[in-house]
Amino acid sequence: MAYIAASAAFVAIAIPLAGAMAQTLAPSTVFEANTTTPAKNGTPEAVRVSVESWGIAGQDRAIHEIPLRGFYVAHLISGHILATIDGKTTEHLPGDYWTVKPGGAMQVKVLGEFAVLETTVVAKQ
Repeated sequence: MAYIAASAAFVAIAIPLAGAMAQTLAPSTVFEANTTTPAKNGTPEAVRVSVESWGIAGQDRAIHEIPLRGFYVAHLISGHILATIDGKTTEHLPGDYWTVKPGGAMQVKVLGEFAVLETTVVAKQ
């Protein structure tokens, strides 16, 4: 009987703790391609363009790190979020675009149940 009570107590504690842990973000690739773009001096420079979609659940109220480094453009497709970049927090609604500078880090907190964020990275090859 004590074993059953102890097991029930463990489950009662473990389930909320598991829900409080942030999900591991894994983007879906929307588009990838190699192309060229003019460099500062006008000569063509090879770049890789990558567009990814990030589905982020908000039930856990956790703060999620977007694991990209380097310059990128972020676009909130759906949901309502707070994005923190280099210590500055900004509220974003669907349709908003913003950038993350090279070396910057972005953390996202979903204010509703779910958000979809799209990122576009253009990187030198």
